[in-house]
Amino acid sequence: MSIKIELLILLMAVTTFGCRYLFFMKSLPLTLGTRSKQLLKYTAPSVLTAMWVPIVFLGHNSLEHTLFSSPFFYGGVITLIVSLKVKNAFLVVATGMASFSLLNWLI
Repeated sequence: MSIKIELLILLMAVTTFGCRYLFFMKSLPLTLGTRSKQLLKYTAPSVLTAMWVPIVFLGHNSLEHTLFSSPFFYGGVITLIVSLKVKNAFLVVATGMASFSLLNWLI
């Protein structure tokens, strides 16, 4: 079973690397249009939103935590406020992780 999972992870890594490498190769005459470049600017926020929304709003899998007593929710709110004030991504991530850890310990 473990070999199948490791092979799957390897295949996913090779596929991801191959797709990204094609855009950086200088020997291939591949260029993106202006519209495609504009649309690609929205991929990172879309992927990140798809990751954090289920965690913040559905991360409380126990009966003792509701939405407003969840460390996931309050950690997300604190991270959002910090991200609006500070433009340093490392500081935002560190503050979010620290606030979630502290809230998880307190709640």
